[in-house]
Amino acid sequence: MRVPYAATRRYEELLDLPSHQLVAHIDTLYRYAASTGGASPVLRRAPEPLASPDRLAHLIDLARSSAAPLTGVEWDELTRRFAVVPDLVVMPSRTWSDIAERLLRETIVADGVAWMQRYEALSRLLAHPAGQQAAVAACTDLANDRTNQVFVETVGALDASDHPDASRHVLRQLTHPTNERAQFGALLASVRKLRLGHFSHAQLPALVPAVRELACEPAWREDMQPLAVEVLRNLPGTASAVGRRHLRRLVADPTLTQVHDTDWLAGADACQRVVERIDNAVVNSMPGDPPFHDDVLPVLLDEMLFSPVFDVRMHAALAVRGTPYRNRLATVLSAEVVDRAVLASPVATAMIEALRLIGGTEQRMVVERLITAGGMPNAVTVGAAQAIGHVGGRSDDRFWLSAIAHHAGQWRQNRKPTSAAVLNSLTYGLGIARNMNLLAGLRDDSRMPEHVRTAATWWLSLPEVVYLSADMDADRSTAEAAGHDGGAPPYSE
Repeated sequence: MRVPYAATRRYEELLDLPSHQLVAHIDTLYRYAASTGGASPVLRRAPEPLASPDRLAHLIDLARSSAAPLTGVEWDELTRRFAVVPDLVVMPSRTWSDIAERLLRETIVADGVAWMQRYEALSRLLAHPAGQQAAVAACTDLANDRTNQVFVETVGALDASDHPDASRHVLRQLTHPTNERAQFGALLASVRKLRLGHFSHAQLPALVPAVRELACEPAWREDMQPLAVEVLRNLPGTASAVGRRHLRRLVADPTLTQVHDTDWLAGADACQRVVERIDNAVVNSMPGDPPFHDDVLPVLLDEMLFSPVFDVRMHAALAVRGTPYRNRLATVLSAEVVDRAVLASPVATAMIEALRLIGGTEQRMVVERLITAGGMPNAVTVGAAQAIGHVGGRSDDRFWLSAIAHHAGQWRQNRKPTSAAVLNSLTYGLGIARNMNLLAGLRDDSRMPEHVRTAATWWLSLPEVVYLSADMDADRSTAEAAGHDGGAPPYSE
């Protein structure tokens, strides 16, 4: 039996969890797993009262405002109200675009529950018959902007829309990408768009050669080739006989189909041993005698560490994040990832990636050390820099300045792509941390790579209301929200 929304909210109260924490997790997991891309949330709320135009108009005014913040709960309510009126007409005509552009920007700068709430709201807008074209255009325009700093999420979000413009844009970013991050986002979106049947028969002939090229050619991103093969695996049976033969050769190539290409992790047996070791360590550390036998956790661990699809790894980590396993797993992974054998293997980056979602203050210190430690594989250093913006806790200015100086010095000395990538990720981390003083310092430092100064400028130029809304507590909403939930019990919004 599917757990209803009201019961989920009540569990949050009984378990003393932050408001809407379980709701946000369930919405996010349901959205990715759903077989349809409808605008309504899969975790069904109480029916929205249609005879409340004043409330809807008020929320629309807030969303279009350049100064009024919106909480995640309010974005949830606004897009739910949109969902029950598929042919909604709003005036002026620019309204849909204003809402979509603001929501997208809040989504890409948000973190944790605030991000989940806004990503769900954006997905609903992308699926709304009247609002989806504006939402697709918002993603398209931002992805085409070379000064933009968040491409994977911006392009990847288009997997929530079956609008022809969304599919056309994903194909364009595969064949003529703005940059490699946008191309990766398009490849990521293709996995779900194929599953949901978004690509037309006329588009598949253009999709196949583009993905096949990415599967065969070496790329700077180590996860590009395995993901491209996974996209090819999901092609419908209408693919040509030549295409199917080529796919069989790719699938048989162990250098492409295995995420792990070292002797340390060469095959399913080795992967299973890693999962079993982590599973045993986590379960045995939980209260209870004997330990609770869980058949689901090993499946989530396997997906989190070994799936070639980033979205699958992310949603598996999100599923664990919403459970009492979170802190225990974070402790186990942070101990694993500093082991020499693990650091020498590709699974280390997947573990660091998982710590972005489940790690706390203690794990943040581990990630900080990996960013500046000598002798690390390039992928580990870059992965740690990509994670630092989202791991729990906060880093002080001393760390940021030390890490920036370390990698800026290496970049000036050798101009290696790794140093440039780390600096870019550290700039992203400063943006997520809202460290405007250090961002201003990067922008004004003529010794920094130009792309770092451009990135810092972008983060500093975002409207203040975008940051203010994304940083508001997820359980805060305006007093006007009370009493507008169609007779729902008082522990709902």
